[in-house]
Amino acid sequence: MSGTRPVLLLFGAAGQVGWELRRTLSPLGRVETAGQGRVQHPVDLADPAGLEALVKQVRPSLMVNAAAYTAVDRAESEPEPARRVNAEAVGLMGRLGAELGCPVLHYSTDYVFSGAGNRPWREEDPAEP
Repeated sequence: MSGTRPVLLLFGAAGQVGWELRRTLSPLGRVETAGQGRVQHPVDLADPAGLEALVKQVRPSLMVNAAAYTAVDRAESEPEPARRVNAEAVGLMGRLGAELGCPVLHYSTDYVFSGAGNRPWREEDPAEP
């Protein structure tokens, strides 16, 4: 065994979920933080070239995405910035992960389902942000 710790690339580490994930993941490997705010690797997830360059530079063993465009009201009137971060960047992470043999774990915390109904949500339920 080489003794090298796996590199875990955590996007959105400056947010509430990301902060908890950083703390929780640190025993599993070397956590490299990326995104906006106080992170090791500042990157704009709306910039595909920058995101790709960062992932290829870090070459993580695991990518964890807790980053998101969270201005829900603004996303409804200006959908493109939200789409770039919440859909296109996540898709690019998946493609890069497949290319590098690196699993991607994506977290979503809010505004996925409609809120109507009286039973717990399932992954198969339709998304209605």
